[in-house]
Amino acid sequence: MEYNYDTTNLLSKKLSEHAITATLYLAAQKNIMHAPMYGIDYDNTKINLSKVNLCKKSTNGCVTACIYHNGLFQNSHFSKNKIKQARIKRTFKFLLQKDEFFEKLIKEIKALKRKAIKQNLKLLIQLNKTSDILWEKESFEYKEKTYKNIMEFFPDIDFFDYTKYNILKNRKNLPSNYTLIYSRAGLNKGKLIDSWEDLKNYLNKRISIAVVCSYDIKKILLNTDTYEDYNIYDATDFETGKISIKDKIEGVILLHEAKKGTNINKNSAFVIQSQEDISNYLV
Repeated sequence: MEYNYDTTNLLSKKLSEHAITATLYLAAQKNIMHAPMYGIDYDNTKINLSKVNLCKKSTNGCVTACIYHNGLFQNSHFSKNKIKQARIKRTFKFLLQKDEFFEKLIKEIKALKRKAIKQNLKLLIQLNKTSDILWEKESFEYKEKTYKNIMEFFPDIDFFDYTKYNILKNRKNLPSNYTLIYSRAGLNKGKLIDSWEDLKNYLNKRISIAVVCSYDIKKILLNTDTYEDYNIYDATDFETGKISIKDKIEGVILLHEAKKGTNINKNSAFVIQSQEDISNYLV
């Protein structure tokens, strides 16, 4: 039996003054398990949904605040939640129909590349908007040729992602056009995952870090150009191509704002919400 996991697009596009930013939304963490509730069929002899986890390093805080859930008609009937249905379908296509997935991904990126050139804009691709897949290890075949990863296929396009993997240990050999930013985790089950010393270790080795904070804390921290002598920026400026972090001699701090309506696990310290949090986790 053939299963249809087609969606209108794989990538969501956002146009800004400096760039076209294209992002891939998949079913985060273990959310593919909910496929039957969304009326999506699959062959259970080919995939065990209980073993699929696209965010293997997720923590209490990021699971609670995950963008996969926020603002997506949380109270609507499953069959009416078209956004989550599409994300689950894309995930099945990636896992079970990989050649078709990459063929469609290539087609979409080629079209975006033409558009970016025509409009004299940068093109930025983020494949882990709601996942933490090691894309540098995802090989595929296209027109009878094997590619190590999608970055090899598009060497002149910049890709970026946020990750909770230990980049220094687990993701050392990255393509030159793939920028990884370490996403601060905070506490997980009461244990501090990344102290300020850990974060500084990344920064000193030219790996940038991302910190999620409240609107007020973000405003305070961005009042100056640096924090503890490290350059600090609004993450939106990076994601929209306003600034580049590729050639910095040290990593930079990118601040994300926890949007209104975000579910915040206050015991996780994932979202920096107060001066006390800064003193406890960023000093």
